[in-house]
Amino acid sequence: MKEKEWSNSVGRPSNKAQRRAEIVNALQSVIARVGYEGASIQAISKEAGIASGLVHYHFQNKQEILVELVHSLTETSVTRYEELKKNASNAQEKIEAFIDAALALGDGSNEQAVAAWVVIGAESIRQEEVRELYKFTIARQLEELRNLLQNYAHEKKKNLSANSIEHISTMVISAIEGAYQLAATASKITPRNYAATTLKGMVFSVLDK
Repeated sequence: MKEKEWSNSVGRPSNKAQRRAEIVNALQSVIARVGYEGASIQAISKEAGIASGLVHYHFQNKQEILVELVHSLTETSVTRYEELKKNASNAQEKIEAFIDAALALGDGSNEQAVAAWVVIGAESIRQEEVRELYKFTIARQLEELRNLLQNYAHEKKKNLSANSIEHISTMVISAIEGAYQLAATASKITPRNYAATTLKGMVFSVLDK
């Protein structure tokens, strides 16, 4: 490829990549409404505005689209966290950025993605490949939180045991996953935008004992 041709192609997604992304986004929309079982290839293709045959051309089956959606949601979550973390100058602000990235409304929040993630959590019980990806995502989150908490303890000159850090990290992830479940299933009977502020308050009340 000539230099000019190569430079003009950089940063532009191929038609194939764009179509695959559209199909993945369509699955996200459908499972957020009707769950994974209700997300037929016909429903996905209708949501994407394409023929069913094109879905089969790009993906072997529905599970393959779901796996791609797990990757997509994970990348989006990490990107939001990294953007919020840019403005953090210490460990406390980075912990706040982590929680806000997961739970706060506003720029980058996506209620449909939250509902889709709840469906993915349910499917992780039934599908081994999805379960392994789900576990990997949770493991990455726990590792990041452990590092943040260790840095917080160092900056604040607090004596946090490895066991305490493990428990607090797990508590945070459990609270986030629980908030997602409520947002997807009981949003009309729970306060709006409560989760991030409440969880940050709980975490720092434990840390500052």
